[in-house]
Amino acid sequence: MVVALVLVGVVVLVGAISAVALGMASSHRAAPGHDVPASGTSAPGTTEPSETTTSATSTAESSEPASTAQRAPQPRPVAALGDNPLNVPGNGAVNTPCDLPPFATDPGSQDAFYQALVPCLMRAWAPALETANMPVRTPQVVTTAADVETPCGRRAWNETAMFCPRDNTIYMTARYYSEVEGRTQAGAYLGQFAHEFGHAIQAMSGISGAYNDASAEAGEGTPKGQELTRRSELQATCYEGMSLAALQNGGVGDDYIFPALQDSANRGDEYTGAHDHGSLATNKTWIDQGFYQNRVTACNTWLAAPSEVD
Repeated sequence: MVVALVLVGVVVLVGAISAVALGMASSHRAAPGHDVPASGTSAPGTTEPSETTTSATSTAESSEPASTAQRAPQPRPVAALGDNPLNVPGNGAVNTPCDLPPFATDPGSQDAFYQALVPCLMRAWAPALETANMPVRTPQVVTTAADVETPCGRRAWNETAMFCPRDNTIYMTARYYSEVEGRTQAGAYLGQFAHEFGHAIQAMSGISGAYNDASAEAGEGTPKGQELTRRSELQATCYEGMSLAALQNGGVGDDYIFPALQDSANRGDEYTGAHDHGSLATNKTWIDQGFYQNRVTACNTWLAAPSEVD
């Protein structure tokens, strides 16, 4: 009897110590996400895309040929901001393993890194897009060490990366981050790419189109126009945080994740003199919100108060 009581006490004590350690570790983890769906199945809260037809049940009931059967409408972007259908409550980026190649700053190594990253981010976001009946369109990636002409205008080698919705392409300016900013670690590049991928999500959902219309109406460079740009950029940063959460929960190491978060938190208008990307404090707020909450509704900058997107 005495031995049994001692063993029970030891088990209780070990369990208590483990619970404390787990609680300390969890403060540095992303919000729990959904598991990656198995092949042929949906993640929790998602539905598989399907095609429905309206065909006759028998030749006696209808003589309409099967070839004229009606197909379900294809998913299309919806030009809306705060009320965009992408904002399904509870939707987040799903946990996604990602086998990334070794990183180096030369353009070839950078390109291999980004090309491996794209399918991982698509797997992370596809269920949320499908649930909202949005198109799932994988963006192309161009990694360049020189100036490049794009449908969205010329991008110089010493400018930051850019997503162009007109050709659904992320343009990564390889030399800017390595030579102008002096970045050498993979995390900063991962964060910047995930931010541009956030703009690709805006394009798939129709947010980009609605933003362009609102921005044109407000006027480029006006206070209202700059506020709209900040809302767009900060949402892309928040979506970046969601992507990083999905990758961390999928097993990508913290030596990649936390430098990416830190890099984004350290970007702000204080360094540029412009007022189009948000302050340092605001950028940190939105990257953390995306990472620690991992919900599309938590990234709806379009409904935030002006003071939250300054």
